Amino acid sequence: MFQTFCEGGIVTDEKDQAPERLVPVEQNSEDAVEDADASAVVDPGRFGRVAQGARAAVAPDSVPGEGKSRRPGRAVIALVLVVVLVGCIAAAATYGAELWGGKSVPYVVGTPQETASGKIRAKGLAVKVATVASDDPEGTVVRTSPASGTRAQVGSTVTIYVAKARVVPKVSGLQLGEAKKALRKAGAKNFSIAYVASGAADGSVVATEPAEGATFQASDTITIKVARPYTVPYVVGKTEADARAAVAEAGLTASVTYVKSDEDAQTVVAADPAPGTTIEQGATVTLQVSAPYPSDYHHLREYFNYKTHVTEFLKGEGFQLASSSTGDGGVARVLYTSADKGNVTVTDTPFSHSFPKGTGTADVLASGAALAGIRLDFASADLPANASSLDAAAVRQLADACGFTGMSQTLTQDQVVVPSNLRKSSAQFVCAYGEMGDYCWSVLIVRDADRTRATATCAPKSLYDAYDLGKFNNSICDMIACVDVYG
Repeated sequence: MFQTFCEGGIVTDEKDQAPERLVPVEQNSEDAVEDADASAVVDPGRFGRVAQGARAAVAPDSVPGEGKSRRPGRAVIALVLVVVLVGCIAAAATYGAELWGGKSVPYVVGTPQETASGKIRAKGLAVKVATVASDDPEGTVVRTSPASGTRAQVGSTVTIYVAKARVVPKVSGLQLGEAKKALRKAGAKNFSIAYVASGAADGSVVATEPAEGATFQASDTITIKVARPYTVPYVVGKTEADARAAVAEAGLTASVTYVKSDEDAQTVVAADPAPGTTIEQGATVTLQVSAPYPSDYHHLREYFNYKTHVTEFLKGEGFQLASSSTGDGGVARVLYTSADKGNVTVTDTPFSHSFPKGTGTADVLASGAALAGIRLDFASADLPANASSLDAAAVRQLADACGFTGMSQTLTQDQVVVPSNLRKSSAQFVCAYGEMGDYCWSVLIVRDADRTRATATCAPKSLYDAYDLGKFNNSICDMIACVDVYG
């Protein structure tokens, strides 16, 4: 038999009567792939045409040395992996335990400086302290550098920034923009501007509120006071009191001159120098004020509106203060006399023609004494031509001169009811009575022998509540006439 030997097997001649049996390959297919040295079935056609009927030989059941060359390699790889894993775990554990790689900066924000320093030094780190303006409680840590959690080498320095109060810096003398910049640097965020009269350079800062050196929070509003020249304020139309206050606030001095005006009493009608004028600090501004006086000295009802100014008003009208005192309850008792305008009496008994003249001359009304009632004894020159005839028209003429309205009663000597304690005389009279709100008034013309006189009174109606009007026919008019004429 002719045989041809080929790689990996034997090829027999096709003439052989009994071909050799095929032996199954025992090798694991997976091992064949993994092991490059393993034997495999070889394609017979690789070496040329094979005789008809020939079969490919198979690899032997085992390859000498195959198992020994593969299994030890896998074990080594597994061992290496285990070693690496254990090493990683050990490295992580020791790093976390800070056995290498430095120490973690501890979190100390919000703690007192001493506490924070102790925690950092316990890590083997050095401490440097710096202060920073903050709204946090003074002496507590605001932040650290490096930040908490950062790894730092043992012995390296950690800076802790400790809070200190924000303080208003010195900005006086700076221009507004520069002052704001300095305040912002100090931590201020909110500002208000107030312009104040000052001798400092126009537009420069003269003060702050809170003041320089005061502590503040970043959310606080800082008022910046900026200088402007001393200028007469706009006070025309203001009340005297408000105008005086405005002038004083402007750093100036107010002087008041009362003038007659159609404006309401005590209203500023002009100022000298004029509003808006730039003047020196402390200079005088003269305020022209609508007189806080009665429109006429006859207008008795108006006296009650200006009681503290009655004396100066009557002096301006030519009257002299002849007597001044106070009675029970602090009521004023003052007599003003004039050579040609009659007499004005401030009293709590205006219905009586008698007056207890004193020696004092102090202005008790200006000092706050109460004005209970007022009486005007007309000058002879003021009497109407028909006054001696006791004509009702004469009474009405005098009432008009006094600005009285609301006349409700007239009375003569023939109608009056005289109480038993008074003796009726031969005097004749005519009396008119009226009411103006809470006030009542009277005008009385008396003719006694060859003399004629006239009187006007005004008082709160409540003044007569203290008297027994039953004796006077329950009439204030009767009481006034009886007491004045027969009292």
